Amino acid sequence: MTKETAVGAALKAAVQTMSKKKQTEMIADYIYKKYDVFSRFKPLAIGIDKDLLAVLTQFDPTLVSRVLANHCRRPRYIKALARGGKRFGLDGKFKGEVTEEEQKIAQEHPCMQVKETPTTEAEEQSNNISASEEQQAINTP
Repeated sequence: MTKETAVGAALKAAVQTMSKKKQTEMIADYIYKKYDVFSRFKPLAIGIDKDLLAVLTQFDPTLVSRVLANHCRRPRYIKALARGGKRFGLDGKFKGEVTEEEQKIAQEHPCMQVKETPTTEAEEQSNNISASEEQQAINTP
């Protein structure tokens, strides 16, 4: 059992007076600086939430979970899952692999879908005129 120091208790109290959003941003900054697997958006090991909660006892567990959920929803992370491959723990070591099913789910995520840019009516007419001009040029001897 660890004993909380007076400085640690004061720091924890100061952090808890901040808004939840500020606390979440602070936790995210801390995690991205401390753990390479987060900053490089590598696929995370299954159960990494328990590892994070165990090492980040100074923060509210709900907010740590929120930061993890936000990270896992980012398009860059989803793209890493879609590529498949190894999963990594907080120490950066291999801990499992992305399954084909997980990879397929990530590939079907809306952020992975190619968006068609809508064409305006003017662009459509311009494309039609260009096509007809090309056709005339081809047919003209």
